[in-house]
Amino acid sequence: MALSKFVGPEIRGVVNVVPHHTEDNLELELLAPEERHALVAHTGIRFRKIAPRQHSVQHYFEKAVETLLHKISWNASEIDVFICVTQSPEMVIPAVSCRIHGNLNMGKQTLCFDINSGCSGFVYGLNTVYALLSGLGKKNGKAILCCGDLSTHLIEPNDKSVRPIFSDGVAAVAIENSVDEASNASFFNLETDGSGQHAIEMQTTFKNENFMRLNGIDVFNYSVRSVPQNITDLFQFAGISPETVDLFVFHQANKLINESIRKKLNVPAEKVPYSLYDYGNTASASIPMTIATDWKRDSMNSGWLLLSGFGVGFSIGSALVHFNPLSCDGPIEF
Repeated sequence: MALSKFVGPEIRGVVNVVPHHTEDNLELELLAPEERHALVAHTGIRFRKIAPRQHSVQHYFEKAVETLLHKISWNASEIDVFICVTQSPEMVIPAVSCRIHGNLNMGKQTLCFDINSGCSGFVYGLNTVYALLSGLGKKNGKAILCCGDLSTHLIEPNDKSVRPIFSDGVAAVAIENSVDEASNASFFNLETDGSGQHAIEMQTTFKNENFMRLNGIDVFNYSVRSVPQNITDLFQFAGISPETVDLFVFHQANKLINESIRKKLNVPAEKVPYSLYDYGNTASASIPMTIATDWKRDSMNSGWLLLSGFGVGFSIGSALVHFNPLSCDGPIEF
């Protein structure tokens, strides 16, 4: 396992962006009426956001970044690190981060690259940003982490196992290296099990079309078996009691998986927020999406959040971070 600790970087702001159009699983003609109600009950997913085919993930990332910069009063030219986590880029070359860098007039000092990751991508990206900011030669280095996908663009319309689950959405997160490094610490635990690489993957059909396929049983077994241990090991490494954490924010896989993880960890239900019902599984954006829909400044006690993303790869990324941002609002439609 890749256990790590960083002192200094802190999340300053979170912005989530979703498409206007919503699809209701209770009206999904792909499923029989009784199947629709059973699906919502088991997965916890009622509504999903659908991006037009002519839109790209860059389209939503740029809106999220521009909104974030405005909310926290940062200038694009100040950004030292800019990373985009996505599995659905419009093109392979150049990187989404480089295209946005040029469009938003970021400075030449900005370090840019993309990370190809899904379910665990937010925590993997956050770990990467924290490491880079910690290594910079300036105390108050600034970074923006974008994450998310237009997953519906990867789905075969008639696939009952995938279409009712995945939704489109992105997040932009501002991170700054604190001047007073002694005031905070963050802890991470990342791991990979590539033997599960085929459980969620793009496959080519006989018509030479590429669509995402999902083996739900394998994903469930891996998540319920491995995620609780990953989180337990993280708490032991950090020397922090689970009882002190305000919120446990899991990747929004589905309600059955997440509730199984919650019960294995013996976490009270009121400490585990969900965004599944209204926004579905938004891949690497699901953790910041859930934070923004549930977090309230006056309800925090210790300020600690446990974040855990898991799935495609197979991979898991869990983190313990202090959370006291300048801005963190619910998702905006675009």
